[in-house]
Formats: sequence, C-alpha cells, structure tokens
Amino acid sequence: MSLMSVFKNFGVITCLIGGVALAGCSSTGSSSSNTGSVKQKEASAQSAKTSKKKSSKDQVSSAKKSKDKASAKKKASAKKTEKAKPVKVAVLAQRPSEINRPTSGKISRTGEVYLLRGLANVFSRGMDVLGVRLVKKGVDARVYNHGAWRDLANNIIARNKRKQVSYPIIIMGHSLGGNASVIMAKYLGDRGVKVRYVVAFDPTITTFVGSNVKQVTNYYLPNDEHSNIVRKTPKFTGKLRNVKVTKIAGIKHTNVEKNRGLQNKSIQHIMSLTKKRRNGKKRRG
Repeated sequence: MSLMSVFKNFGVITCLIGGVALAGCSSTGSSSSNTGSVKQKEASAQSAKTSKKKSSKDQVSSAKKSKDKASAKKKASAKKTEKAKPVKVAVLAQRPSEINRPTSGKISRTGEVYLLRGLANVFSRGMDVLGVRLVKKGVDARVYNHGAWRDLANNIIARNKRKQVSYPIIIMGHSLGGNASVIMAKYLGDRGVKVRYVVAFDPTITTFVGSNVKQVTNYYLPNDEHSNIVRKTPKFTGKLRNVKVTKIAGIKHTNVEKNRGLQNKSIQHIMSLTKKRRNGKKRRG
C-alpha cells in the first residue's frame, strides 16, 4: 500500500469520526433543550398551584372574618336588647281571649271577677291595676279586652251547666269595657246566670240591665247627649246607681278607672260580697 493511500484512508476515517461526534453533540443539545422545557413547565405549574392555594386561603380567611364580624354584631345587638328596661304592666291570667300572663298570688276567696278594658287595651290600664290589687287580696280577678265579653259569657254559661262556676260573678269595665260589662251582665242574666255586681267606669253609650243582675253602679261623666247612663228593663229588680263624678278634681274619661277613691270603693264592696274559700271549693281554670 502506498503512503498516499494510507493518508487517504485516514482522512476518510477522520471524517467519519467527526460526523459521529457532531451527530452526538446535536443529539445531546436537543436532549438538554427538551429537559429545560419540561422543568420550566413543571415550575410554572407549581407556581400556578401555589397561587391557587394562596387565593383559596385568602377567600376562606375573608369569609371567616365576615362571619366573625356578623357574629360579633349579633351578640352586641342581643346584649343591647337584654339591657333594655322591660315595660312594666299589670299581668293577669286570661281565658279564652288571653293577652296577659298569670300573675303571682294565691286565690283564697270565692267568686270570679271579670275586668274589661276599653279601646285597643291602651287607655284602660287602671283595670290592670285594679285587677292586681284584687288578686293580692285573694280574689280571682282577670283582665280582658272588651271584645272578649261574649266568649267569656258563653264560657260561664257552659261551666254553669256543669256546676263549675265560683259565685259571685262580678263584672267591671271602662269606656267600651264599661258598655260591655253591662251588656255581658244582661246576656248572662237572660240565660239564667246570676250576676252579683256590675261596675261601669264612664261608658260611651246607653246600656240596659235586665233580670238576674243584683246590683249595678255606673261612675260616669255626662257626654253631650247625656246618653252614657245605664237604664233598667222591666225585668230588672236589683239596685241601679248612675253616679256623676264630675266634681272629682282632675277627673276625665281617660283616668276615671284609675281614680284611687273609686277603686277603693269597688274593692271594699267586692270583699264584702266574696268569702274565704273552703277546701275543695271550685275555682275557674
């Protein structure tokens, strides 16, 4: 083999080796490039995941803060309500049209006393006071709106048939309740139920009393037509008094039932009509 041939073959081999090396470099470069791209994507995904978690935590934190704030506001409102002073009103048991709660006090005397308020239960609070004073003396006294008179009367009639009424029955009322007290007494009397005593504090219309009613007292301030008095029917055989109260200092329609003197007279007479209960004596439920 000639020297020229040797060099020629060596050149070919060198070129082949160089080509292989270049191919290897190209492959390695491409691989490195691909690896970097994957890592970049993974980092981006991780960053997005972290950002999402942070956003979620922020939302939860914000919601919790709002909830805590609302809870604190609610507690503050409740605490403020607890500190509010309750309205002081007389409270008495009622049936069937109940609007008050039972008052404390042991019932130790016979009888059932019905006290009827006037318009909207607002202007006749003297009836509440009168009721409480009677209860403290052991009398079964209860306060109702004047509109309940028929329900009350029917309840008495039903219990009377079962011998469950505690006598004497006493009915008192102011203003529209004064009208209703006399009307209720007549309604009961016409159906055979005896009413012992009726007191009307300044009624607004003329009313009529009939049979089975023993005594009626009407404390009134004459209206323009002088029509707010109680009149008797031919069947009435009891005692009726229409008493003008215009001479009492400061007396007017809205406070006549609150007058201490008139209340005292009523209570005194009621105490004379009722008696101490015996064991097993019935009382209204």
